[in-house]
Amino acid sequence: MASAVWGNAPWWGPPPPAPARPLTDIDFCSGAQLQELTQLIQELGVQESWCDGPKPGPDLLQAKDFVFSLLGLIHRRDPRFPPQTELLLLRGGIREGSLDLGPAPLGPYTRGPHYDAGFTLLVPVFSLDGTGQELQLDTRSCYAWLCLPEQVRGTSVREAWQDCLGPPVPGGRDWIHPTESRESPRDPQSSVDQPHGDITEPEAQESLEKSPSNVSVPESPQQNLTNIGFPSPSEETNDDVTKAADVSPGPQPSEAREAWPTLCPAQVAAWFFASLAAVAESLFPVPGAPRLVHAARHAGFTTILLATPGPPRRLLLFDLIPVVSVAGWPQGARSHSWAGPLASESSSFYLVPGGGGRTERPGASGWQLCFARQELALKARIPAPLLQAHAAAQALLRPLVAGTRAAAPYLLRTLLYWACERLPALYLARPENAGACCLGLLDELGRVLEAGTLPHYFLSGQKLRAGDGAASLLGALAMLRGDPARALRAAVEEAKAARKGGGLAGVGAGSH
Repeated sequence: MASAVWGNAPWWGPPPPAPARPLTDIDFCSGAQLQELTQLIQELGVQESWCDGPKPGPDLLQAKDFVFSLLGLIHRRDPRFPPQTELLLLRGGIREGSLDLGPAPLGPYTRGPHYDAGFTLLVPVFSLDGTGQELQLDTRSCYAWLCLPEQVRGTSVREAWQDCLGPPVPGGRDWIHPTESRESPRDPQSSVDQPHGDITEPEAQESLEKSPSNVSVPESPQQNLTNIGFPSPSEETNDDVTKAADVSPGPQPSEAREAWPTLCPAQVAAWFFASLAAVAESLFPVPGAPRLVHAARHAGFTTILLATPGPPRRLLLFDLIPVVSVAGWPQGARSHSWAGPLASESSSFYLVPGGGGRTERPGASGWQLCFARQELALKARIPAPLLQAHAAAQALLRPLVAGTRAAAPYLLRTLLYWACERLPALYLARPENAGACCLGLLDELGRVLEAGTLPHYFLSGQKLRAGDGAASLLGALAMLRGDPARALRAAVEEAKAARKGGGLAGVGAGSH
């Protein structure tokens, strides 16, 4: 009797294999399966949700309150520091591409070994009406100058800020003004620097060293907020938090504008640092509150590390950067058709202290244009799978750029915006395409590093520069690109450790 068969096999044998899928989900460069990469990217997003989620935990909220308390204490010490100001809090530190400072010495900090999560806080020291004579934009660069008149409504501005003044605007340049505006100059503020025993800074920097036992929160964090007006935790949205600003009256010119001295960003950063250092000296330990364990100034900003009380105990990094808030929009800045109309409050921009790494930097008194508010609005329009792909690419890039001057993290962020203009929204919104998008961003970054420049996303005709370390970074990126799955697995393990307090905040008390 003939035996029954299943197809061409005996009935008692295993079922035939499923028809092979077309081999269209394999990465040509590495041979990795895109489906596996997508799964790893999604797992990475889950593990990092403790600091990126819509409802931050109490340790993060305590740390934010501590930072805002420091700002309140600075105002008490130095009345020049604005009592109320617009604060913009961004998730991710400057080393993770939150802002463009160009190729600059950013310190040796690496997420994982040195801290568990990072944030950037933009603190306006002036609020400016972009149509006034104080602001001078250079059409041939991404820089601007803030010229100070003799008096503002009877108050001597130059006398108050004598320690932060620079030379008049350089001659022989073409100048433009922003188009829209609302307000006028305000007051600068300060920041602190104080190193951690486990982190050595190779670059020259100012710092303040303290015994960890003497560095901690003053009273309850909220009690030292002198009407900063930052929204309560329930008002926080998505990745960043903003706050309404107070503005001072417009200036009354009393001499030729060409003779007005400028507000020097390097001097403002130094003053910011010195003021914060003086406040840090007065702090005393409070049980159950975050502790300031490290602060140091790099380029034009200050980095502080806060140890949370836990459990789990974590080390959180905050980059504090003094900025000038400008109401209006620079002439020639481009719009973004893929994102649709943005909120009216995004019609403003910032001036930040530049990193000083550009070869054609126009001078130490020039401020660099920053569009952090527009980027925040754009980020809300980017499909979630593409954001996940960018976060994964950023995690893979993190160990490669640690301790360098590379501007690659912000270049990667800019490539995210260009991808939204170039690729169909339906493609970017499909979760299964996250792996391919991540590899695409890394490949695009490699081409930018090879070229050395990337078109500025907001300023037509301007370019972002990769910096002197682009060649060595390109080689490291090529090695990573050969096995992205292994790099993603390592990033997932790092995120798991950070979730448990795996950075310095996870070690014994003697390490703080």
